[in-house]
Amino acid sequence: MRVLVIGAGGREHALVRALAADPDVSALHAAPGNPGIGELAQRHDVTPTDPAAVTALAARVGADLVVIGPEAPLVAGVGDALRAAGRRCFGPDQGAAMIEGSKSFAKEVMAAAGIPTAASRTCRTPGEASAALDAFGPPYVVKADGLAAGKGVLVTGDRDAALGHAAACGLVVIEEFLDGPEVSVFALADGATAIALRPAQDFKRAHDGDQGPNTGGMGAYAPLDWAPPGLADETLATVVQPALAELSRRGAPFRGVLYTGLSLTSRGLRVIEFNARFGDPEIQVVLDRLATPLGGLLDAAAGGDLAGARPLDWTPGAAVTVVVAAAGYPDAPAAGDEITGLVSAAAVPGAYVLQAGTASRDGRLVSAGGRVLDVVGTGPDVSQARAAAYAAAGRIQLRGGWYRSDIADPSRA
Repeated sequence: MRVLVIGAGGREHALVRALAADPDVSALHAAPGNPGIGELAQRHDVTPTDPAAVTALAARVGADLVVIGPEAPLVAGVGDALRAAGRRCFGPDQGAAMIEGSKSFAKEVMAAAGIPTAASRTCRTPGEASAALDAFGPPYVVKADGLAAGKGVLVTGDRDAALGHAAACGLVVIEEFLDGPEVSVFALADGATAIALRPAQDFKRAHDGDQGPNTGGMGAYAPLDWAPPGLADETLATVVQPALAELSRRGAPFRGVLYTGLSLTSRGLRVIEFNARFGDPEIQVVLDRLATPLGGLLDAAAGGDLAGARPLDWTPGAAVTVVVAAAGYPDAPAAGDEITGLVSAAAVPGAYVLQAGTASRDGRLVSAGGRVLDVVGTGPDVSQARAAAYAAAGRIQLRGGWYRSDIADPSRA
């Protein structure tokens, strides 16, 4: 099977790494990729959000399967174009991808499907936003309606800041605050059937102790020994399958991965958000533990064949990811700084490094994004996996680079 992966971030490096380990994958291509991905796949220069360009590239490389990593190409209709050209594609069409592309659309789907979620209001004017804030009270939760690279959500006790965020975003969803720990569950879907992967937890806030602004994620770990037994099955039954049914009823069957961000509240499971792609950095720890070959799973989802898939196999033990970010992230990340120490980091037993916001310049590896590297540690338990990840992260040199020190801290479970 010849596979083309679209995207250039940490989640795509994790995908490519897992696909490279699948014996049924005979050729790997990536567009545009990054230097780390280029060590495993042949890279191609393409604009990921250009449906015609991606479709033409898929034809040139003879791709049997195209895997779309980021959300922007999905919302731009790249999946539609590939399927119209007869290409097998893992990633939803534009209509189904709006479950991530529009927070208000996602709330409509959840309401119609009876999916448990936070009470909310969609607001178009400052007056509507003000009334919604007063109705729900603090902490205030304000979400930009459209794509915001994981940074469109503000949770604050400052009413003026909440109003300012709403005004800056335009159309927003304002909702009640959900108590309880957050968990991520990924489900591979073929339009009708879904298979859940193991739950993981990520850390959205920039700084230790969940302080600072929201980011695209600063680290993650799995498994979650403290999570309720059967959480993945419950999520499939009460969230994923109803969402798939509602999207199909609307003429937008979902074929790809449906990410469900959950809050385990005192009133039970509640959906925080949906994404139409693998979450980053959670997918790095989930894929690290997945023993079932990935290529066949993604191909089955793309072709509507998940009903015949065998139960998933998992590698024992745990994985922890620590994100190394650029100076100034998330507001104004620096770029162009040299990255060294990767060989030393990879020499730590049980550790390896995935590249996200990187580029090659004059033979040097440099930063080219806010979240630059994802350092993955593995071990027989979370404690040892965490120790490996931090030992490796400590060997990396990047001017102004930084990372949280409390990812998977047992005192926070």
